[in-house]
Amino acid sequence: MMSFLIFLLASIGLTLIINLSFIFKPLREKMCKINSFIGKLLKCSQCTGFWASLFVQFLVLIHERASFIFFFTDIYFIIYGFIGSFVCYLIYLLIKPLIDKYD
Repeated sequence: MMSFLIFLLASIGLTLIINLSFIFKPLREKMCKINSFIGKLLKCSQCTGFWASLFVQFLVLIHERASFIFFFTDIYFIIYGFIGSFVCYLIYLLIKPLIDKYD
C-alpha cells in the first residue's frame, strides 16, 4: 500500500512540475510552437498525468528489480522530489488566499 501511495504522489508531483512549473515553461512554449498537439498534451493534466505515471512506474520497476542496464542506488530521491513538489504546491494553494488577503 505504501509503495502505491508513493507512486501516486510522485506521479502527481511530476505532473504538476510539467504542467505548472516555471522550470518547464520554456519547454512547454517551445513545444507549442513546434507541434501544437504535443503542446496541448503538456498543458493537459490528465494527458501529462498518464505519461508521468508511466515514467514513475518505470522508475519504480527499475528500483525494485535492479535489472536495468544502469543500476540506480537510490531512485527514491527522484520520486521524493516529485512528492515534495506536489506537497509544496498543495501548501501554496492552501496559503494563497491568506497571501492575497494580507498582501
